Amino acid sequence: MEDAQIIELFFARSEDAISELDMKYGKLCHKLADNILASAQDAEECVNDTYLRTWNAIPPARPSAFRAWLGRIVRNLSLDRWKQSRTA
Repeated sequence: MEDAQIIELFFARSEDAISELDMKYGKLCHKLADNILASAQDAEECVNDTYLRTWNAIPPARPSAFRAWLGRIVRNLSLDRWKQSRTA
């Protein structure tokens, strides 16, 4: 499915948006999170948080570079979790 179609599913508030997002970008998100956190459990939680943040951001956001936008979210959430684990 194309990025624009996935974004339209988010605008329609269809739960299929999350499953389509996971099918297309799930491996990318997991790989980014796992490379930062080196923990499958923490990476899974960050990916789920990424999906929730995406659900809450679209609408009103309509990212033109969806893959990069999504990667930035998962990266930032993973870095925040990594920093939190190092200071605790």
